[in-house]
Amino acid sequence: MKLFIRIFIFIITLPMATLFAQEQVKVSGKILDKTTQQAIENVHIKVHHQNIISRTNNKGEFEIRFQHQQFTTLVISHTSYNTHYEVITNNTDSIYLNITLEQKVVALNPVEITSSSEPIPVFKSVEINILDYEFHQDKFVFIAYEKNPDKDSKLYLVDENEEILTSHFIPCTPKELYTDYLGNINLICNDAIYRIEIIGYNFTLYKLPLEDFYQMIKPIVDSTGNSLIFSDFMRDFPKFKYYAYNTQDTSISVIKEVVHHDMEWQYLYEYHDLNNAQRQFAKRMAKRYKDYDKHDIAAMMTGFSHNFLYDPVYAPLFVSNDTLLIFDHYDNFIWKYTQDTLLTDSINIDYHQEKSNGKWKKQLLMDELNGTVYALFIKQGYYLLKHINTNTGKVADTFQLQHQFVSKIKIKDGFVYYTYKPQQTLQKKFLFKEKL
Repeated sequence: MKLFIRIFIFIITLPMATLFAQEQVKVSGKILDKTTQQAIENVHIKVHHQNIISRTNNKGEFEIRFQHQQFTTLVISHTSYNTHYEVITNNTDSIYLNITLEQKVVALNPVEITSSSEPIPVFKSVEINILDYEFHQDKFVFIAYEKNPDKDSKLYLVDENEEILTSHFIPCTPKELYTDYLGNINLICNDAIYRIEIIGYNFTLYKLPLEDFYQMIKPIVDSTGNSLIFSDFMRDFPKFKYYAYNTQDTSISVIKEVVHHDMEWQYLYEYHDLNNAQRQFAKRMAKRYKDYDKHDIAAMMTGFSHNFLYDPVYAPLFVSNDTLLIFDHYDNFIWKYTQDTLLTDSINIDYHQEKSNGKWKKQLLMDELNGTVYALFIKQGYYLLKHINTNTGKVADTFQLQHQFVSKIKIKDGFVYYTYKPQQTLQKKFLFKEKL
């Protein structure tokens, strides 16, 4: 773990210092109702996939600052209006925008009344299956294939009307799409990683060095204020730490260490379970590789983390309204921190210990629009989304998906999205959404 931190500091310091030394862009403006031309108060303006947020005042005015990038998308949302995406490509230091929003129209069917949670097909096709997807503004990026995902997969850009805007061949065997902390969509393959750049309706793929991606990008969870939040999580270890890297003075501070207590004592016992010759070998290796102790070497020797009973540590961190939330499922707390990593509160949790209403899938999902956090459970093949109140730690309500055995569950703007293919049918795998 110490080795990981040293490598991370060395690799990230120069490019990050350069990045954050760049001048900021200031975007200000006014947001009006498209019909009435009246100012709209409390409109939420957010830099896409980054924790940079602003809101309009009672005059509809706002101001937001962020680092220069080639493309930056502002997500502009309000509960009573349709979400608007504003792409910033201007390289000037100051930009002024006049934006109008359209009010949401709720269409009511006078004859047939249906449940608001009824699954809505987002994309369906008789030709392609969806392997994975990510959100791009008000559109979708798909990995999709006709018959064999290893041989005929392509990237697709699709709009809300199910129209395929463009496609691009995939030069590798795809596994998934991954959106990093800067909002870039990355194509993860078995032996390669590509950055996906979308300009208009065109894809461009840039191959990234595997080592750089996993050491410079993947460990970073989010950014807040002048800090990058990252972890030294490695699946083979029963504990890890969250850190804050200050981009101004390049200092690194520990936010919180999370320990899977049940796994840790078993991990440490692996050394004592070795015979004398093996213990001596573990000690010699620990002296040679100073970033590992004898317990680490012993666990590697026995293959501890590859045992089917091994349970990797899971304690995700989310940034919501300038507050860092660490969900510690071993000390049973939500730890709350300010932007400068000062601990302000701890909320007791027990939702992950519940057995009666579904099995916890060890996964939390957050809706970036409102900061709502959901815990994912499964019961008889149906997934349950349990809304966790971060002020009380309790389950506020539970939402059950209508389809059984779905996959690729994601949440955006008050909707849960997933892929689904009915069993024992020839139907392709579609993308659906349900209103939460």
